[in-house]
Amino acid sequence: MTAFRLAIAIFFFAMLGACSTTQEVHVAKYGSIKPINSVSQVADAGNSTSADTHLHSALIKEGLNVKASLPQGTRRSQDVDALVSYIDVWRWDLVMYLQSLSVRIFDAQSGDLLISGQWKDSPLHGFRNAEEVMQGLVSEMMQKLRIRSEQVKTAQNAGN
Repeated sequence: MTAFRLAIAIFFFAMLGACSTTQEVHVAKYGSIKPINSVSQVADAGNSTSADTHLHSALIKEGLNVKASLPQGTRRSQDVDALVSYIDVWRWDLVMYLQSLSVRIFDAQSGDLLISGQWKDSPLHGFRNAEEVMQGLVSEMMQKLRIRSEQVKTAQNAGN
């Protein structure tokens, strides 16, 4: 009977692990990162209209001035501080669900990648709210960029 309970416990914890999601955010540019106040989305092949809306909303919630979208492949712009692009992957299981999301923010003047964020649902997926996923990922990315920008500003002020 003890072996049976152990097997049930192992199965239960394995299932819990399989139902999780992962989210990773990586600052790509080390060095001077200026504050970001204005952004434009750069369209990517296969972007969904609903995810475009979720990205726009998430950027506004972060206090950013969101300008008009730019054509696919744009890497530089003098009109904004940063360019934002994303790739969303949707799958079908009774209804469409978000399987993964990747967001990238580029410096609009240099074209350098500043930060990237990835979110992925587990193989035993849930039906996650795509708007909440986008907001959470963008929020973490902007928080890390703001921290990095402040660290650079503090270091520059200490040097003066």
